[in-house]
Amino acid sequence: MMQLVGFSRPCSRRDLASICRWAGLSENGQSKNGLSDRAVSRLVTLAARQGPGNRYHHSGHFAHVVMAAAILAGSDGLRAHDRDLLVVAALIHDLNHLGKRSSKRLFHQERQSATAARRIIIGAGADARLAARLEKLLIATALTDDALRMTILASDPLARLLADADIFASVSYRRDIALGLTRNLKLEQRIPGKADDLLRHFAGRIGKVGLHSGAGRRLLASTVASRQAGLNTVAVDDVGDVVA
Repeated sequence: MMQLVGFSRPCSRRDLASICRWAGLSENGQSKNGLSDRAVSRLVTLAARQGPGNRYHHSGHFAHVVMAAAILAGSDGLRAHDRDLLVVAALIHDLNHLGKRSSKRLFHQERQSATAARRIIIGAGADARLAARLEKLLIATALTDDALRMTILASDPLARLLADADIFASVSYRRDIALGLTRNLKLEQRIPGKADDLLRHFAGRIGKVGLHSGAGRRLLASTVASRQAGLNTVAVDDVGDVVA
């Protein structure tokens, strides 16, 4: 599915809500994890409105991460309770992204996104512990080797899946789509150099550092196998070279 839905610009609320339903998170079903349907609906609305001027971190990116999270949740055999929590975290993980390089304060971006979601979650009657758990998951998406993030990744299986979903949302497309996303990221973050080099550098980092979850590693192996079969569906040739 992800190969067919490569948003290069913000997607509509209707599209984002449809993708969340496909991922198992409904605005009209039973409340899950203490998160009411009203809260889910408001989070989808806020996510669809966030970052309209952003070139990369916008609702289209949120949709990509939600899709990747659902695929990884299925591969990992998550229970509905955990799957829904993972999908909510994917939906809100960059909720307050300002479309520029992150503050020098570590985890500032992730905590700001968690704060934006917390107002809705607690305002709709959910337990504050749910908001705290989501903030912990969001910290896992920061690309840093800081001890706090590494501790969270080591102790929380959902954090490992979310971190991998954020990675696959960037690189699990045909090379032309992945390059387009990378160009948008480069423009947004004002990163010098060529998009090809940036994508290759990111892929190389993934190949060397590795993914965090067993489901992520299995998905990577299957996409690498597709590339080697000549299907041209893998953007991360450098990752394939390391893994193969």
